[in-house]
Amino acid sequence: MNRGSGRLLCRRCGWCCQNQLIGLSTTEMKAITDYLQRKSREELEDHIVSCLASEGTLEQYELGWEKRRERVFNFFEPCEVILFDKTTVVKTHVIRLLPESRRCVFHNPVSSDCFIYPARPLTCRMFPYEVEDKRLVMVDETDECPGAGFGERLNLTRHIRLSKMCKELLSRDDAVFWRFVREKALAREGNTVSHQLCDLGSNQLSLIDPFVELGLIPRQKQ
Repeated sequence: MNRGSGRLLCRRCGWCCQNQLIGLSTTEMKAITDYLQRKSREELEDHIVSCLASEGTLEQYELGWEKRRERVFNFFEPCEVILFDKTTVVKTHVIRLLPESRRCVFHNPVSSDCFIYPARPLTCRMFPYEVEDKRLVMVDETDECPGAGFGERLNLTRHIRLSKMCKELLSRDDAVFWRFVREKALAREGNTVSHQLCDLGSNQLSLIDPFVELGLIPRQKQ
């Protein structure tokens, strides 16, 4: 496969919606939340049922409506965290994956559609290519995408624009994070600081999410 071909023929197989860590900026999280709030109850119910049935947990559908709704609205989770001595602070977020199938919570396994397609993240819009030296190169972990390298050539100008936008949004969030750390005096001299990916399944970490604390993204319900 020519990694720099810049061609894509989407097979609608859903491969890119599984086992992928899709990073989110706070701007994208707000856009997705706003889009979900415009969905009708029927649309939300249809998506929830499709996901639960595919996961083999349809019996959980008997939960109350608010709980079922939260399954969709609780769509993001911490990814990268930084430890300042005993204080753990969330730095970045990703879209939540369903526990059994490891599918994106917005992927409909029945129709193979994206529930938030008009509001999907920039990473999804550029997939499976990234911009390197003003050319399109496949992201390393996407070598198995069956449509990459086939079909029409993608618009390089559009990808460059999306890539620039993505970097700007993440840079903006990074600045917010470090400003929060300074204002809370978390990065004091002599503090032990370490970066890690947040594994919520194995680590019961007490997390501070500065983006939630500052009201930039909604607090998720438990």
